[in-house]
Amino acid sequence: MIMRNKNVGLRLDRRLFFSYIAIILITITTSFSLFTIAANLHFRFRIEESMKEQLSVIAENIRNKPYYHPASTVMSESLLKMVQSDLILLQDGVASQYTNSEALEIVTTHPDGWNALRDTHLIVFESVKNGDIIYDIVLLTDKDMILSLNKINLIVLFITSLGSMLIATFFGVYAQNTISRPILDLNHKVNDFRHNLVPPQATIFTEDEIQDLDENLVHMAEVIINNDNNRKSFFENTSHELKTPLMSIRGYAEGLKDGIFSIDEAAEVILNESESLRTMVESILYLSKLEDAAQNQYQLHIVDINDFLTGFYYKMNGLVMERGLKLTLNLSDSVEVRIDDDKMIRALSNIITNAVRYAENIIDIRTSVEEEFINIRIFNDGPQVLEEDLQHLFQRFYKGDKGQSGLGLAIFQSIIIAHGGKVEALNVDNGFCMNIQLPYVRKEQVKK
Repeated sequence: MIMRNKNVGLRLDRRLFFSYIAIILITITTSFSLFTIAANLHFRFRIEESMKEQLSVIAENIRNKPYYHPASTVMSESLLKMVQSDLILLQDGVASQYTNSEALEIVTTHPDGWNALRDTHLIVFESVKNGDIIYDIVLLTDKDMILSLNKINLIVLFITSLGSMLIATFFGVYAQNTISRPILDLNHKVNDFRHNLVPPQATIFTEDEIQDLDENLVHMAEVIINNDNNRKSFFENTSHELKTPLMSIRGYAEGLKDGIFSIDEAAEVILNESESLRTMVESILYLSKLEDAAQNQYQLHIVDINDFLTGFYYKMNGLVMERGLKLTLNLSDSVEVRIDDDKMIRALSNIITNAVRYAENIIDIRTSVEEEFINIRIFNDGPQVLEEDLQHLFQRFYKGDKGQSGLGLAIFQSIIIAHGGKVEALNVDNGFCMNIQLPYVRKEQVKK
């Protein structure tokens, strides 16, 4: 068996916490990156749109108004009132107006000219003709302004993200505890049950899958304890029941050896006890196989219940008549049921055999059809069972006054339940009745 090192790896609560923090950091980092890219594009777009609007106004004014001298004071004041960006106005390729001498110097002295200026500025331009003069209008905005706006927005985003992260961390710790604490409680329950074999109580009420898991764990523990108790009881009862015929056989064998009993007397007792022992061992093995689906699968097929019970009636009628009793069969509407013939015959035979031991005159098999089930009632006119004994009839090794192995009714109940049915022992007027309920197959189910 592979042993896991319990010191390796993080606990579930810590893994949840660190995973949550990692998700938050990845989300914030992604948000910052996307925001920076989006903000740069947005600011650039908005500034360029504003510059184009300004450029359009300036171009319209130059195109429609005669300027006697491009560098006149009137023209300078008019142009500067129209723009918020830096302005360079070229008259026939020569600068006549400008508000940014550094930019003009780069344009006029740098080998790449306007291309060099585009590295540091946003630029829009348009050429306008007024009379015989061509004016080149250039508007510029330093890209550092966009960076400054981005820094302000990033600072605001950082502060809000930090606050959001603190709030999210608080709720993350709360959520982590909400998830991990019940799981840790379940782990403690399993460990306690493993060491003490004491069924735990349901203590988790989260109204989710963890509560379902807790309830299933409690139910599983109860089933394990119950099965363990049944197993211990089964072995104890088996040991006790097998000991009785074995002691009788041994006693008569020793008495025969010592000359206390005659051969015929000892042989008869030994033969009877051996047969009782054989029957009990066979019943124990059969019951064990019935409850082990891996070894014994039911071979179910659809049969007409009236045909099946009629065949069963003729099979058992001879046995009943040998005991001086009468077996009657009263069938209701015919329905189809899904059963394993051999096992169902074994189950019903156990009931008839039981009834033969107690009946005084008659054993009656009667059916009735209800909405979901068909009832099979097996009645005998023998003595009624004490009320306190009714609930124990189907327990293994429980025997009545004339009982044999005490396993017949346990086998009977196991087979009926495996067919999806129910059994009930009832005291009725003038006798005792065993009621069997089996689900029947509807016509639409048969077609499928």
